[in-house]
Amino acid sequence: MSSLLAIAIVIVAVAAAVALMLLVRRSAPVGGFFTDSDRAAGVFGVVGTGFAVLLAFVIFLSFQSYDRAREAAATEAVAVSQLYRTAALFSPRPRRRVRGELICYARAVVEDEWRTMRDGHESARVDAWLARLEGTIDGLRLRGEKQNIAYEHWFDQAAERREGRRGRLAEATPFVPSLVWFALVLGGFLIVAYMCFHADAGEAPVVQAMMMGSIAAMVVAGIVVVRFLDRPYHSGHGSIEPIAMTTTLEHVEAASAAARVQAADLCDELGRPRS
Repeated sequence: MSSLLAIAIVIVAVAAAVALMLLVRRSAPVGGFFTDSDRAAGVFGVVGTGFAVLLAFVIFLSFQSYDRAREAAATEAVAVSQLYRTAALFSPRPRRRVRGELICYARAVVEDEWRTMRDGHESARVDAWLARLEGTIDGLRLRGEKQNIAYEHWFDQAAERREGRRGRLAEATPFVPSLVWFALVLGGFLIVAYMCFHADAGEAPVVQAMMMGSIAAMVVAGIVVVRFLDRPYHSGHGSIEPIAMTTTLEHVEAASAAARVQAADLCDELGRPRS
């Protein structure tokens, strides 16, 4: 969700709530609809506190999910960089192939899987490069102690990459259940509706508008924040971008070009295999 869209949603919701308040105020008696203001304030306190506690709890958990997604993406990118360096200990021919497949994997993550994650799906293109990479590793013929050590380290680093990707994909699915969304929307509706019964023809319209506008702004803004944190990969300001993997990709591509190995020839810039 973009920042402009979020601001627009809050503004429209506040305008609608204020208009509703002023409309109700036209038929409200002086002093409001409540004959016992203390009792009315007590009920409003229960409803408002319940909504605030639920909203704060959901925002806290959603932010944790958002932070886990960002950390998992960084872990995966670091692991890919380590795998690229480990491949330097293999023989020249498999080294070139392994490095090329790692570069293609990173390109596919940046250019394809980040898009599919917005719908909660993994990328078939990334899966294909993983299958090719695993096949290359399984077919290695090790020579010497260094290559044996590198082979052992490879699987440790590959496990970190796999765990990073798994964590990244896990957070692509919306975290907040539909029942919690129902409770949040219902709580917000009840608070705004309850405020309408505080309409008072004896108060100035601007005071009534300020009361309703403040409540509506906080309610809607809180729900919008939850919606944003619940979908960390959706396009828009503040969403998680493949910055870590892009940085890793730039480094390994530069290293490949500097060594004149041309390891990136296995795929195009989008990570699609070359014919």
